[in-house]
Amino acid sequence: MAAKEYSCVKRTKKSFEMSLVELSKEIPFNKITVKQLCEKADLSRNAFYFHYKDINDLIDDIENSVVREVELLIEGLDELGFPKNVYASVEGLVDIFDRRKDTCMMLFDKTSNSITQRMNDLFCNFNYKYFAQYHNTSDRTNFDFYYMFLSSGFYGLMRYWFANYEKMSKSEVTALAYVLIKRLMVPGNPDISTETYKR
Repeated sequence: MAAKEYSCVKRTKKSFEMSLVELSKEIPFNKITVKQLCEKADLSRNAFYFHYKDINDLIDDIENSVVREVELLIEGLDELGFPKNVYASVEGLVDIFDRRKDTCMMLFDKTSNSITQRMNDLFCNFNYKYFAQYHNTSDRTNFDFYYMFLSSGFYGLMRYWFANYEKMSKSEVTALAYVLIKRLMVPGNPDISTETYKR
């Protein structure tokens, strides 16, 4: 019974998420009402308020669900070792963005920078460990500045891909992002090509 209830909750929350995504394409966030959202989702106001305090609470819940997926991705990467885990992190992140493309576009374009800041915190710490080992450095300040440059490029690439989705496949975007990120992570490494991500 509990499993069925949990499945029902997931379906309800997903319906509210996708309805918000669709409404956000037509209406500014601060103009979207709970009434409009419930009508779009074909669900009651009681159903909405059972799960959320307001629209902002829904947005936070959506963001948290995406970030949680990224946290689960990172948890399994250490055992792969460098540089395989760099490719795995890029592959996994692109996959999450691809599966939740419309939701991520909404979060990137319609909300604050909260989601990218949270992901940066996760990946900056993850990547610093391997960067520091490879370059035998403990200079975290320079790395943090460097990482923000890298991060801006990656999320810019994702946004451009979303806007030009038909021009490049997911595997091609993954390979491109990996080559660029590895080139920045390991300057001068001769083993850099789209072939190096193959395992």
